[in-house]
Amino acid sequence: MPSTPPPGQDTATGTDPDAKYSEPGYEDVSLGQAVDRDQQLADALSERHGGDEEAASAEFDEKSAGAPARERQNR
Repeated sequence: MPSTPPPGQDTATGTDPDAKYSEPGYEDVSLGQAVDRDQQLADALSERHGGDEEAASAEFDEKSAGAPARERQNR
């Protein structure tokens, strides 16, 4: 008999301002919110690192809302 996964638990979108977007489905952040947040983060990191794209990119890879999904895709 196949095992049945536990039922999902839905939360209101946007309830966690620090939520990561790892896959479609039950998330505390929508794809659109994650993209907007990542754009703001990219702009802030570029400014903070004074145009050093390599340093900004490395920090973005750690802190972005889409980091879990990108990490999974790169495996």
